[in-house]
Amino acid sequence: MKIIAYLKTGCPWCVELKKFFDTNNIEYIEKNVTDNTDFMDEMIELSGQLKAPTIVIDEVVYADTDVEAIKKVLEDL
Repeated sequence: MKIIAYLKTGCPWCVELKKFFDTNNIEYIEKNVTDNTDFMDEMIELSGQLKAPTIVIDEVVYADTDVEAIKKVLEDL
């Protein structure tokens, strides 16, 4: 399973998702869109929006999501 997390600095939902992944030892690639315009462009191309967090799990995009939604997705895999 490949997880990419597009996150923004100062975003409380992004902090929650990072904590969830880290606490549960879930491997993910973090792409901070605040610090890197290329990552922002990727996120926009994938999701069609500017909102974070945007999570990609095995090429499926979950835009402007939260911990509970991602927990459910991971449970259903």
